[in-house]
Amino acid sequence: MGKLVESLPLLSPAPHIDTDALLIGLPGTRAGEKLNVDLTNTARFADWALGSASTGLAVVQLGKIESTNARFHRFAEGVGTWRWLSGPRAGTAHADLQELVVTEAAVPRTSSVASRFERTGCVLELRFETMAADRQQGVIVVVHDVTAELRRVTSQQREREGLLHGERMQAMGVLASSVAHDLNHVLNIMTLRVATLRADSALGGKWGRTLESLGKMVGDAAGIVARLQDLARRRQDRPTEAVDLSAVLTGVIEMARTEADAMGVRIEARVPPLPLVRGSAAELSHVFMSLLARARSEMPNGGAIHVRARDEGRQVVVSLQDEGGGLHDHELARLFDPFAGGRRDLGLSTAYGVMARLGGSICAGNECGNGVQAGTIFTLSFPHAQPAARAKQPSRGAPPPPPLPHRVLLVDDEADNLEVLREVLEMEGQEVATSQSGPLALARLRRGESFDLVLCDVGMPEMSGWQVAQEIQQMAPKTPVYMLTGWANEISSSDVRRQLVRGVLAKPLDLHELKMLLSVPRLEEEEETASVAH
Repeated sequence: MGKLVESLPLLSPAPHIDTDALLIGLPGTRAGEKLNVDLTNTARFADWALGSASTGLAVVQLGKIESTNARFHRFAEGVGTWRWLSGPRAGTAHADLQELVVTEAAVPRTSSVASRFERTGCVLELRFETMAADRQQGVIVVVHDVTAELRRVTSQQREREGLLHGERMQAMGVLASSVAHDLNHVLNIMTLRVATLRADSALGGKWGRTLESLGKMVGDAAGIVARLQDLARRRQDRPTEAVDLSAVLTGVIEMARTEADAMGVRIEARVPPLPLVRGSAAELSHVFMSLLARARSEMPNGGAIHVRARDEGRQVVVSLQDEGGGLHDHELARLFDPFAGGRRDLGLSTAYGVMARLGGSICAGNECGNGVQAGTIFTLSFPHAQPAARAKQPSRGAPPPPPLPHRVLLVDDEADNLEVLREVLEMEGQEVATSQSGPLALARLRRGESFDLVLCDVGMPEMSGWQVAQEIQQMAPKTPVYMLTGWANEISSSDVRRQLVRGVLAKPLDLHELKMLLSVPRLEEEEETASVAH
């Protein structure tokens, strides 16, 4: 065994090492045990130690490296500090591999648990084996490059996390969709009941103000349900209205200043006039409020939030940077994941869903520039609103045209919805028929009844609304059919089923939109007009 020590390249002259002690710590040996070593096995071990292409070996004695093999020398090449990848001394740095080995060999260990160290993407795993009960006789250090293995394990872990995240998002989406549908159903009844009460001229004064307040609360609740769907990435609708982003952002900043000032946080904004962007003012206000609230929470001792906006030709870019401590890479990677933990993550995940739906983007990073202290910076990009889309957008403030009399068929399995919607339509001077299922509705058409408008729920037990629409298209192809559903914003504009209907109305029902439908001429009047024109 003395041959092993003599044949290993030395970093410094080595004193004699007891070859029996050198083997202590190898498989099958016990500390303090005198070995009767087979010289053939000893020679094989020496050959392996010298020629190993993957294992580095070093012997540390009395605070010095006494011998190493060629593989250890290759590991020691290069420049840069070695840092603990994880463990009780995570972040501790060593100037080079020799210093690392000597320092760590001196640390008392009750077992040979491996430790990992990283330098510029290379990860080494070191295992320290005491050669004898008396540590002064030396420590054998076994070194392996585990970079590729770690990358493979990390890749597999990310794949597993991706699959698990996908399953959780799918489950969350199903739950969110179901909850949204049920809540929208209830909100729809409340909206229509408020509308019937408003129509009662006897209810004025404080009762009128109460109804106005209730109507606003129902609208706010519908917005919360929509954010739930954004959180679960279920919404498919894309905003078409043109928004003055400068006005929205400036308004949010002014609202946030009071609370920020109370926390010793300044908001420094540079928001010039900007082109109109596609989106919803209410949704974008919620996004910016969430980001500002998060930025405040990152600076408990005060600081500044820097808000910048600029036009880049085809898009508007907004950046929001705090002066907090920043985030680790693993935190940034899951920042928009609703399952990452913490209430703030829900706000960020919702913001991600909103930005993706309107065709923009949001990203986060740690950045320092223009004299701003390092912190987390969020960058949001907004596509310009198209002029054509802007021109088509009707004014919400303009009153709808007066309704014309129609024969309307309502199809819904929920009796409450049928009753209250019938009341609202009859108050508008409409002739209304109702059916609580698809087959009952189709039976009316088969008996020869005709309708100028059909409002049909989507989710019904016997036949879905889409099946009803398909049958009506075959029996009375000129009859306008509209879906009325709590899932409206989950139905993509490219969904082929939309070809079966004139449009999809969302629950809670927008009464302005309903009155616009009722202002369209009746089916027979359209046919008479077309005949005269011909």
